[in-house]
Amino acid sequence: QAQAQAQAQAQAQMQAQGGDKSRSCPATGWQYVDPKGNIQGPFTLLEMQLWNSMGYFRPELCMRCDANDPFVEFSKLFPPHLVPFESYPRRPAANGMGGR
Repeated sequence: QAQAQAQAQAQAQMQAQGGDKSRSCPATGWQYVDPKGNIQGPFTLLEMQLWNSMGYFRPELCMRCDANDPFVEFSKLFPPHLVPFESYPRRPAANGMGGR
């Protein structure tokens, strides 16, 4: 039982750090705030992957993958150890709690 508890804690910590390999990147619902301050989206994961491959997303660009999340900088959603739009994003901790 102690081992199961330790595994559950480790998994919760990985999710909080955005390193949960068992979850895939959200396929829909992506939004970002353009340089003029307008919210754009929602877009699909495929669109976001394409635009990222073209270099459109700067580290300071604010985005989110769920309308209930606050906008966070691209570089914080996908820190260097995560592959943008392939790894599960490092979503804000406030949404990681609260009955989900």
